[in-house]
Amino acid sequence: MDAEIAKLLPLARHIARDFSNIPGLDLPEIEIQAQEALAAAGRQFDQSKGDFTAYASQAVRNALRSLYEKQVRHHHHHAYVLDQPAGMQSTQTDLVQNTPDKKQESVATQVNRAESIAALQRAMAQMPERFRVVLTAIGQGRSYSEIGDQLGMTKQGVHKIAAAAIQSLREHLESQGFGGLDSVGLLKSSPGNL
Repeated sequence: MDAEIAKLLPLARHIARDFSNIPGLDLPEIEIQAQEALAAAGRQFDQSKGDFTAYASQAVRNALRSLYEKQVRHHHHHAYVLDQPAGMQSTQTDLVQNTPDKKQESVATQVNRAESIAALQRAMAQMPERFRVVLTAIGQGRSYSEIGDQLGMTKQGVHKIAAAAIQSLREHLESQGFGGLDSVGLLKSSPGNL
């Protein structure tokens, strides 16, 4: 397992660059955290669960997301206001400083969105063409009847293909460490993945 971990160190460094915006840490510190998460993934990996590379990649991303959230909370809680009026109490300062920074939140959401899109694209690329066509049309908001007209099929036939395609997509994503969608519609990690 140590050899596999060593081969994946460049991947951990690459993922760390995606999280270079973590408050209070520079890139070398983030890379160290990514390498530690990779090592932890190696210790926790169950070979019966599939591909170690996919598991390790998701484990590193999860660890860096957690670190990002922790650092954002810490940064907001411990930030100092140099131009604070002399009579202002610390609780008043805390109220000002605990307002979430929308730019930092949007960066985390952007990273999650990019990861979700990439995972879905990888999963779709491995599906039969008919599955891809039906899922793409559903994603565009088309009805089963409309899709059936395009493909020369009945609405029920399209429904059967859609059900099989969705099940196939779900299984592929679960094998890659994803377990459904979060509250904003992005893929979330399976509970058993860290």
